[in-house]
Amino acid sequence: MSNQRQEEKKLHKEKLFKDVVPRSRVQLDIVKRVRTAIENLPAELPAKIISYQDVIKENGEYYLLYRGSENLQPLAEYLNKNSANSQKIIKEFKEILELLEDIELIRKLFPAGINAANFWIDADQKVYLMPEEMLRSKRNYKEFELEIPMADYFMPPEVIAGEEWNLKSYIFNTAAVFYYFLSGETIFSDQDNAKVLNKIQSEKILNIKALVPELSDSLNALIMKMLAKEQSERPDLNFAVEELKKSAGENNFKLDAFLERENIIDSRIVKKKRRNENIKLFFRQSWKVILFFAIIGGGFIWGLSSGSPTTITPDHTAREVVNYFYEGIATKNINLANEAVTFDLGEMERMISETHVIEKMQQAYSGGLEQGEEVNEVYSLENLKVEELSSTGDKYRFRASYDFNYRDREGRYSNQIVDQLVVEKIEGIWRITAIEGDFKEMINGEYPWREE
Repeated sequence: MSNQRQEEKKLHKEKLFKDVVPRSRVQLDIVKRVRTAIENLPAELPAKIISYQDVIKENGEYYLLYRGSENLQPLAEYLNKNSANSQKIIKEFKEILELLEDIELIRKLFPAGINAANFWIDADQKVYLMPEEMLRSKRNYKEFELEIPMADYFMPPEVIAGEEWNLKSYIFNTAAVFYYFLSGETIFSDQDNAKVLNKIQSEKILNIKALVPELSDSLNALIMKMLAKEQSERPDLNFAVEELKKSAGENNFKLDAFLERENIIDSRIVKKKRRNENIKLFFRQSWKVILFFAIIGGGFIWGLSSGSPTTITPDHTAREVVNYFYEGIATKNINLANEAVTFDLGEMERMISETHVIEKMQQAYSGGLEQGEEVNEVYSLENLKVEELSSTGDKYRFRASYDFNYRDREGRYSNQIVDQLVVEKIEGIWRITAIEGDFKEMINGEYPWREE
């Protein structure tokens, strides 16, 4: 038997109560609970997982007996103060994924996911996993130097939504943990756990390569694929393991200690990403309230950004009215758009109103734009061309073509839009009385970017 195997079979002991020693009666209850937890553990565990055997009492002190290695400390605490080699972290990543082949064992030992606090390292830099039940006991009676991110920061969106843990859930979970070990940052960094859970379900995760530029493109792509919101988009376990084997050779560099990388969170790209996450979360949670105040204080809100709406008079030509209409759409000035037409703008009125408030409040909430930074528009209208098709006294027909760009959390869409507009003189003023084409479909709520 090799020395390593003998060491793994050797029993070690550590004090059950280290930093906080409860009263005797409480100690007995805890010992009973820990023994029950140990009895529920499988007799044989993979060498990577710390195998607890019993609780004994010596000289008035309770000790945990376990197989593995002694002088263990949390891996997160170690990485907080010490540099590491990227290949070492990637190797651990691969080995943890290989454990997922026995998914029933993993679900039994880590019912809330394999989280950063479950990883422990010894003096020889061997890394082990501590079962969740034992970690819970240790957390109650041992003080940790570092506040290690809790399970919420590594939870997949489907579990947040109430589904059971499955293999694809643990793939996301493991990738989120190693995102943290490689970068020193969780996938979302809020202190408020509720915000983190909300963002995991709805926001795009920052590419890990933005935090660790030395990382290869292929490893970045693999990790981000494992962190896909949809389970069907995550890679199979065997594929992920094989890709990590290949990645080890491509990624051999020094990872600074977390403490030495604190300037990462001050970098422009990360600050902008985190700020935009908070803006979108704010509006997703508060849009009804914002719109309520927009409605009751409509005059103030419109005046805040668009200035006084242009008044269409008998002096304006039919072509000018068409241009004013599209100007109202482009600038999110619903008053101007409505003034140019005689019909209901339907769903487009709702989109224009909500977008106007969101974009203007976004600017206020973000504390202003940095130099060279543009507003994160929901939609924009560009390259407008208006062509007169016919005219008969008090009636004109125009064709309008333009690029309509729309952005949501799934991506950005650009469509070439063509409309035909009828403009008639109503009580001495030109008004658009009918519109056909793509804009008419959008009025009815049929948006081109939602087409299958």
